[in-house]
Amino acid sequence: MTLTADARPAASGDRPSNGPVPPRLAEGIDLIGEYEGSGYKEPPSLVRRADGQVIQLTPLLYTVAEQADGSRDYAELAHVVGQEIGRALTADNIRFLVEERLAPLGVVTGPDGAQPAVDKADPLLALKFRTAVIPQRVANVVGRIFMPLFHAPIVVAVLGAFVAADVWLFGYHGVAQAVRQSVYHPGLFLPLFAAVVLSAGFHEIGHAAACRFGGAKPGKMGCGLYLAWPAFYTDVTDAYRLGKRARLRTDLGGVYFNVIVVLATVGAYLATGFEPLLLLVIIMHVEIAHQLLPVVRLDGYYIVADLTGVPDLFNRIGPIMRGMVPWRKADERVTVLKRWVRLAVTAWVLIVVPLLLFQLVMILVHLPRILGTSWDSGAKQWHTASASFGHGDLLSGITGVLQIVVLAVPVLGIVLMLVRVFQKGGQWTWQHTEGKPVFRVAAVAAGGGLVALLAMAWLPKDSYTPIKPQERGTLAEGVVAVRDVSTGRGTILRSTEADRRKATSSSDGTVSNPSDSSGSSGSTDSTTTTVPATSTTLGHRVTSTTASSSRSTTSTTGQPTTTSTTGATSATTAP
Repeated sequence: MTLTADARPAASGDRPSNGPVPPRLAEGIDLIGEYEGSGYKEPPSLVRRADGQVIQLTPLLYTVAEQADGSRDYAELAHVVGQEIGRALTADNIRFLVEERLAPLGVVTGPDGAQPAVDKADPLLALKFRTAVIPQRVANVVGRIFMPLFHAPIVVAVLGAFVAADVWLFGYHGVAQAVRQSVYHPGLFLPLFAAVVLSAGFHEIGHAAACRFGGAKPGKMGCGLYLAWPAFYTDVTDAYRLGKRARLRTDLGGVYFNVIVVLATVGAYLATGFEPLLLLVIIMHVEIAHQLLPVVRLDGYYIVADLTGVPDLFNRIGPIMRGMVPWRKADERVTVLKRWVRLAVTAWVLIVVPLLLFQLVMILVHLPRILGTSWDSGAKQWHTASASFGHGDLLSGITGVLQIVVLAVPVLGIVLMLVRVFQKGGQWTWQHTEGKPVFRVAAVAAGGGLVALLAMAWLPKDSYTPIKPQERGTLAEGVVAVRDVSTGRGTILRSTEADRRKATSSSDGTVSNPSDSSGSSGSTDSTTTTVPATSTTLGHRVTSTTASSSRSTTSTTGQPTTTSTTGATSATTAP
């Protein structure tokens, strides 16, 4: 029987004792509310689970969750929710929404009243191996301390001073001597590395302070591994409570604090005249540019997400790509977006997907060169460190050991990233070709072809020759190396032949002995129902910052956990 708005369900005391347990919110559920500045035609509402996962729900599902307090059965919920939304609902409608939509997402308890067991989402290109270092209470205190830096007059003054400092440094003073003195004094590596790490941590404080300034509470701060680099992160998931402007401030808070580091460093130089200090300014500019890239989960990704009002951009890649096939109907995850947002996100996909694929191919083809160069450089650093320790020079020895670690971490990160990509890709392909033998055979054949191509790139001994001083590493050379993989002669064919031509040619026509191309000549510096509803899941909003070698890079992970990846949104939509 369908309940009308003025109908009254039976009292809860009249329920059969053996009936289903009334649904209630799962433990730790936080109802955030409507997603402000949304790019959806119908703005979703957000819910955060105890594990930090943020869920996007339709208004109907969110209303059911709001009213599920454990005291109302399905009939009572149908009456109350129906009044809220102005529609007639039945107990079966509510049962379906609870058991098939909300319970699987971990928002409400199951039919037996038990807490739901759910798997946390594993977003694409998210921060891995996260370890919290600073508790939420301390993060809030730190954010409150630096919060005044976001008052408008201070922001204007800081940005104006930044422009003036850049004009002075790059237009008048120059950076040549900063680079020269740093190169000629290797002992400066340790303090410079420490400064880069500290600035990466300060970047994360910027996200926390901006989040606090907007009225939200930053979460834990810690470190993890993003792609191939160590990274710091700040959980700013609570920023989902804020409007678009405040979320954008949170996204840009880390870069803003990088600007403050630049000004402090220039001030220290003006006070001391110590040129190598200016090298940190150069590194900060590289870090700022890197953070603003919208390709992976860095601050730039979250800026695009908050500008468009679509917190799960990577989840839209598949639907948008499939929707470009002329005979396929557009996916609901695309049609729910506003027209201008759909165009903007499509443009983002058309830029990001080719870039990610290109970068993946480049890494796969040139991995042997990277490994060979790292091994060669590591061996030299080890020799130098051993000699330094032998002569009692502890500073140089420790510097050498630290540089070996700096070399090893990104290489290990690259390997772990590739293993994960192939593992996830294999699982996805196997699941989506189940019951489709033709597609599965084609997928297996494509996988075999990929393995064969990688063997051609990885097996030749010459492929592991360290990168040579004269190699430029341009995009054109990278593309040519990919083309030459099929020859089975490795990825250094062109540079080897160029060396041979130079060695065998002379101005008087004589032939000299060719150099051994395999030798190491150097290394680089280091569903259907009467009330249909959908949901989508996002991850944590994390901003992470990577610090490696003499450079610091920031990366981001899902939901407002700012990974110098600035508070990206890890959200789960009832998608």
